[in-house]
Parts: sequence; structure tokens; C-alpha cells
Amino acid sequence: MLLLAITVNATSALSVLRAEETPRVPMQLTQLNQTPRKNPFFEGGMVRPSPKEREAVYQMLALKPRPKTLKDADMKLLQGLRDKASWFVLDQRMVHEIWAEVYGKEWSDAR
Repeated sequence: MLLLAITVNATSALSVLRAEETPRVPMQLTQLNQTPRKNPFFEGGMVRPSPKEREAVYQMLALKPRPKTLKDADMKLLQGLRDKASWFVLDQRMVHEIWAEVYGKEWSDAR
């Protein structure tokens, strides 16, 4: 019984020491009351590419000679998206980013 009491006492003393060693980071009240934000890349999940987006993919795949900004990984992504009926929102944004790198201007569906 005495051994059990010593073990419990030593264990609680160690946990107090560990708690004192950890840095205390004050949490702001606003952080506690905020609802978790949605990741903007996954909002909506899937999208249907516009005809202009599909045409842009075909144009970038057909570029000869291929610009240095168009890497092999970009080509694989574009080839994978070429005939898909729907894309993830992240894939759509990647296409827009690749297009902006290749053509040197921001993507706009109104072009």
C-alpha cells in the first residue's frame, strides 16, 4: 500500500513539473468564439469547366515549342483534366495559375 501511495505521489509530482515546463500560450477570446473556416480550395467541391477553360487546356497542351514555364507536372495535370466532365475547385485554380504563367496575364473567363 505504501508503495502505491509513493508511486501515485511521484507521478502527480512529475505531471506538475511537466505542466510547468510547457510554454503558456494565451488563447484570445475571439479564437474561442470563431467557427472553423472552410478551405476556399474545396468550397463547392466539384465544378464543371467552362468552354473557355476546356479550350485553354487544349491550347496549352498543343503549344509547340513548349514554354519553359510549362513543366512536365503541369502537362500531366492538363492531360488528366482534358476530358474530365468535372474538376475539383483546386484543379480549376491550378489551370488558371498555369495559364497565367504561360501567357503572362491573369485568367479571366470574360476574355
